[in-house]
Amino acid sequence: MPGFRVTPPPFRLYASTMTGLRNTLLLLVALWPGSLRAADRPNVLMFFVDDLGAVDLGCYGSSLYRTPHIDRLAREGVRFTRAYAACHVCSPTRASLQTGKYPARLRITDWLTGHKKPFAKLKVPDWRMDGLPGEEVTLGEMLKESGYATAWLGKWHLGDRLLHGRDGAPGPRGHGYDAGGEDWNLNKKNDGTDPKGVFTLTSEARDFIGEHRDRPWFVALSHYSVHTPVRFNKALKKEYEGIVKERQPRQRNAGYAAMVEALDDSVGRLLGWLEEQGLRDDTLVIFYSDNGGLAGPTDNHPLRAGKGTLYEGGTRVPLIVRWPGKAPAGTTSDAKISSIDLLPSIGAVAGASPPEGIDGLDFSATWKGGEAPAREALYWHYPHYHRGMPGGSIRKGDWKLIEWFETGEVELYHLRKDPSERDDMAKAMPTIARELLGDLRAWREEVGAQMMTPNPDYDPDKR
Repeated sequence: MPGFRVTPPPFRLYASTMTGLRNTLLLLVALWPGSLRAADRPNVLMFFVDDLGAVDLGCYGSSLYRTPHIDRLAREGVRFTRAYAACHVCSPTRASLQTGKYPARLRITDWLTGHKKPFAKLKVPDWRMDGLPGEEVTLGEMLKESGYATAWLGKWHLGDRLLHGRDGAPGPRGHGYDAGGEDWNLNKKNDGTDPKGVFTLTSEARDFIGEHRDRPWFVALSHYSVHTPVRFNKALKKEYEGIVKERQPRQRNAGYAAMVEALDDSVGRLLGWLEEQGLRDDTLVIFYSDNGGLAGPTDNHPLRAGKGTLYEGGTRVPLIVRWPGKAPAGTTSDAKISSIDLLPSIGAVAGASPPEGIDGLDFSATWKGGEAPAREALYWHYPHYHRGMPGGSIRKGDWKLIEWFETGEVELYHLRKDPSERDDMAKAMPTIARELLGDLRAWREEVGAQMMTPNPDYDPDKR
């Protein structure tokens, strides 16, 4: 039906409340998906990388890792310099991206199923380690109800009762995605021609897009790369070993460098295919990571520490948005954006209504070069043990405060003057520290954050 435009139906319309008109509209959406195509409702392709650090790309300052395709993406879009993950480990960030809610509100505060520390000083709360419950409205469900074909390909890590054969949370197909499901064999894959399955996922994405190109689509390539174990092409690793020896760069893991380059090649293959198919100008591309880089395989300097810690190396991530004709090419933004903001931002682009009660903000105008929405602060809550200690943090303006749950002590940093978090100003600026600590505790109360309790089995010799 050329020229016929369907207004996206309100979100989550149930049979008991639907009017006849709304039923008719939904029927039209199902019968004529091509009618949904419009310049202001693009396809959305998201590359969601596992453990890629904020400086693990050439366009973010790496002098070792070769990432020409992702660097080109940055030249053709907006590169964010203050993008964050809602947690410094994967499952909480993934839950926040799917729902637009802070992990503390969801009570998914560690990676599934977390570390066991039976003799630690504090006891971990009874968090939701089975995964994302079925009643939570996801990005996939929101887009599907707006007429999009949806696929979440690769790592899910939010529970999947069908995959694991036990009770628990549904996987991507139970959360609004037409295609998806974890294949941990890809994560283990040590084939130098397809390390960690990056090209397999690229092929799956191409197949899905080809089958659904008559309607708007959302496809996420949720890569298992660049998470450990490090997988690589041996010849490429050897080449990087020579580069490391000659140049002595800050980042020196040749195998990791080869793994990053394979990831970049896979991104390039899919973006090139989109151009060949005439889909480039109709597709919004988002490149993102679920947490900071793992210190050891990579080096997050000048950011402090890495994955598993509340320092910037654990929570700061790369974010690139390319939207032909909309996003100003070759620009950067210092807007403070988090994984909680992806759902409402993509929803605005897709003409979809986000669910109520979310924490995220709509950054779609920022993606087009506009002002960022007003945001008072960003928060993190981690009542668990990992590479760092249990704690919480808040970023408000240029200030960041970390509270450590075991001791009650706080650290205070001015991130503009001290991006490496080396100069703790908590004692020098006690008024600011008290204010931020009060804000952090008030936020925890508002979202119902679970707190740790003294562990009756605490044994300092066994912890």
